[in-house]
Amino acid sequence: MKLGEKIKLVRKHRGLTQRELGERLHWDGNAANRIAQYESGFRTPKESRTKDIAKALNVHEENFFTRAETPEDIIRLMIWYDWEHGCGGSVPIDTILLFDNFEEVEKLLKEWYSQKEKLRARTITRAKYLEWMLHCPTEKENNKNSQHR
Repeated sequence: MKLGEKIKLVRKHRGLTQRELGERLHWDGNAANRIAQYESGFRTPKESRTKDIAKALNVHEENFFTRAETPEDIIRLMIWYDWEHGCGGSVPIDTILLFDNFEEVEKLLKEWYSQKEKLRARTITRAKYLEWMLHCPTEKENNKNSQHR
């Protein structure tokens, strides 16, 4: 999923108009047009603006960047790919073998699987699943992982 599509998805999920997002960012009166250009892919925001947008939308900024430096990055990419393409959340075993720290990856994959199961069983809504996606890995895991770096 492209950056602009993610911004639009999250903005709508948050119930914001383009103008309201621009106001949260303290941009001038032309903000709605700039947001529209980002969402359509006509323009791409600089990294600093992208970080500001993530903060205004209350999501991990990593959701808007395509990096593959850590297990969390790879899992996040897989989760977004699954969201966009409806793959059912199945993960090829050789994907797991790309990582040195199997325990950490296993934990992340189990959390993802648990959320997918809740969605399938309809114990959570698609909106709640999206909210989980926007904050995964959870704050607790994120803090623990950042201590190991």
